[in-house]
Formats: sequence, structure tokens, C-alpha cells
Amino acid sequence: MVTVLSIATNYYNDYFIERRDDRSAHLPLAGSPVLIVGIVVSYLYFVLRCGPRHMANRKPYNVLTMIKAYNLFQMVANVMLFLRICYNVFLLYDNFSFRCQPIDYTRSRAGMDEVYFSYAYFWLKLFDLADTVFFVLRKKQSHVSFLHVYHHSFMVVTTYCALVFVPGGHVLLLGLWNTLVHAIMYFYYFLTSLGAQYSSVWWKKYLTRLQLVQFIHLAFHFGRPLFNGNCNFPTFWLWYGFLQAIVVLGLFLDFYIKTYNRRDSNSAKNKTKYDVRPKVN
Repeated sequence: MVTVLSIATNYYNDYFIERRDDRSAHLPLAGSPVLIVGIVVSYLYFVLRCGPRHMANRKPYNVLTMIKAYNLFQMVANVMLFLRICYNVFLLYDNFSFRCQPIDYTRSRAGMDEVYFSYAYFWLKLFDLADTVFFVLRKKQSHVSFLHVYHHSFMVVTTYCALVFVPGGHVLLLGLWNTLVHAIMYFYYFLTSLGAQYSSVWWKKYLTRLQLVQFIHLAFHFGRPLFNGNCNFPTFWLWYGFLQAIVVLGLFLDFYIKTYNRRDSNSAKNKTKYDVRPKVN
């Protein structure tokens, strides 16, 4: 037991004290990983066990006003971060490369911008956890799928690690893509919270397709430097980004096929059933 604790302590000191980027160490929740682990574990416990038990014999809470405000906040925050990253990538930097972009570990304006982009993005992923909490409070436990919970919890861990070890550089494209998709997604959620007339917005399917395109591009983005070589970006994090993009792409593709192909198939059957015309004698 003592040996295990010693190894764990040495590992913690090596990675989270010696090797971390100290430019973000002073920021709230960007220090010790213990708090992040606690947040994720508490989230999982609430949405999978404590929350459903609490709601078992209760009516759904009326949190619609809170959801509207939350969706509006998320939409605006994601748009603002997306535009700010676009400004740096396409206007401020002279030589930003989507083939291989090293991390600027200096305290220059560009280097510190990337730290604060990573920090803001990390907070957005923390706020995303509220999606699942709202599902539980509204007794929509069927929405708390493996894909939903896996994606939300892993994004908190991933963005924390990116902030601590690889803030910026080649991973900026992840933030660029994700803030764009989430701005559109939360706009859709905001519309659906306004009333039944918006519950079947025609472009919902295309939003899921955009998410699939996002993960395909991210898999290519992280995979290309691995196979081309000669990229001054930590190889471990390239592999992590590549494999995560592949895993989440598979989960989203499975969701898309089960949701939309089945729905289209049922619509075709219903159309055939009710479009049968009587014979003319």
C-alpha cells in the first residue's frame, strides 16, 4: 500500500507540478486535478444514481425559464469564443499552420491568449454538465444516454488536461470547431424551449451531420501529424485527440443511424400504409 501511494505521489508531482504549464496554475479550478475528479465523480453520481432516485416519486421540476436563460448564455458565450479564436488564427497570427501548429509557451500576447482561450473553453465544458442535470430534473432520464454522459464527462477531463499541458497550438482547431457547433446547437435548444411550434425544426438532422463532419475533420487534423511526422507538438496528445475523435465519431454515427434512419424508415412505412387508394371498379 505504501509503495502504491509513493508511486502515485511521484506521478502526481512529476506531471501536475513539474511538467504542467505554470501560466494557468493561479486560475480557479486550473490547479489540482483533485477538484476536477471530484466534479466529474459528483456529476456521474447525481445523473446516474442520486438524481433519478430523488425524482422517482416526484413530478418534473419546472425549470423552463432557467433552461431558456442557460441556452441563451451558452449560445452567446460560444459565439464570442469562436469569433475570438478566429481573430487570432486568421488575422493575428502570421504563420498559423493547420498542418502542425506548435504551442507558444511564452508569456507573449499570442501565448497568453491561447492559455485564456483554453481556460474559457474549459469553463464552457463545465457549464455543459448542466444539460444532463436539467434532463434529470425534468424526468427525461431516457435522454441521459451513454453517448451524452461519456462525451460531457470526458470533455471536462480533456479540456482540463489541455489547459494544464497543451494550451493552444494544434488543439485550437478543436475549440474552433466545437464552439461553432455548440453555438448552433444551443440556438436550436433555445428555439425548442420557446414552444411546440419549434420542436421539429427541420435542420435538426443537419446539425447532427455537422457534428459528424466535425469529428471526421478532427480525426484527420490530429492524425495527419502522426503519420507525416516532424511535428513539434506532443505526440501523446496527438494520439489522444485522434483516438477520441474516432471513438466519439463512432458513437455519434451510431446515434444518427438509430435516430434518423429508423425515423425515415417508419415515415416511409406510414406513408405507404395511409397512401393506399381504393380500387376503381
